[in-house]
Amino acid sequence: MSYSSETLKLSKFLEKNLPRYLPNKGGLINLIERIAEASLPIRGLLEKGITSREIHLRMNIDEPIEDTKNIYDEQQIHEDILTHSIILKSLQEGNADYSFIASEEASPILGKGNFGITIDPVDGSSNVEVNRTVGTIVGIWENEQIVCALYILYGIFTNLILAVNGKVSEFVLDTTPYSMTFYHYVFHDYLSMPDPKEAAIRCIGGDSIYWSDKCKKYNQYLKEKHFKNRYSGSFVSDFHAIINIGGVYSYFLQKGKGKLRLYYEWLPLAFIAKTLGGEFLIIDEKDNLKTMTEVEPLTKENVNKIHSVTCGALIGSKSAVNMFLDV
Repeated sequence: MSYSSETLKLSKFLEKNLPRYLPNKGGLINLIERIAEASLPIRGLLEKGITSREIHLRMNIDEPIEDTKNIYDEQQIHEDILTHSIILKSLQEGNADYSFIASEEASPILGKGNFGITIDPVDGSSNVEVNRTVGTIVGIWENEQIVCALYILYGIFTNLILAVNGKVSEFVLDTTPYSMTFYHYVFHDYLSMPDPKEAAIRCIGGDSIYWSDKCKKYNQYLKEKHFKNRYSGSFVSDFHAIINIGGVYSYFLQKGKGKLRLYYEWLPLAFIAKTLGGEFLIIDEKDNLKTMTEVEPLTKENVNKIHSVTCGALIGSKSAVNMFLDV
């Protein structure tokens, strides 16, 4: 990690660091800024502690009025639905240049622009009720490839991690009363992925009774290398710890099925990891591996068919991920 000596707000950073010759530069900057702006009301919602449980109590509701499950048959909470609406409204009101906007909360919205956008509005939303860290994950696609990825972490402080133009940068939200605007995500530093071969962290989710023998051996191998267990139930939170400390995150297949979404969660964070020099490998039910470059691109033509794909995978420091090959 290298620290910057200058204080540079997000808007100025984008203008300065995205090359002038970059096609659709203005549209890309607009997307990033609109999403960053949307994080402010989301942060406010989470800070107020208005959970779905509290809303049910205030309104004397024992059960949800209607079935609010997402397309993965997972029960949605109030924060999922509301944050999805906040981000979507920000993009549409800002005349975002999009060909599609895809979120797990609804069917993809098609447009006539250049960029595809994938959004996980509140990753780890089940953590809200118990006051754990959550985040927003975004991938931006152009010409059938990811060109930018970012996540916003709502923790003790709010920070934005942005991978674009071959660099990963961190911004911290200035929350002083006169600065509550997305322009005041202040540049903090450039990031680099630590690559420890032992005594790092492991964040491995899922029920181990369903893991393959190879996955179980891999987890045991990490234990022998003194990788500490730090799984929290929030992918983006665990991933943020890994890019600062080093280690690996995985959610293996359960009974042949994946839980985490390939295009909403894995690929945006994989783009950040790869930009940092880390690694990402998809694992199928027979423990065969596939790289990021082998994944079918998400396009306006196929977004309705493949946006809901789930898979098992490994992501993190290169050495820790590649240990899977040795067990």
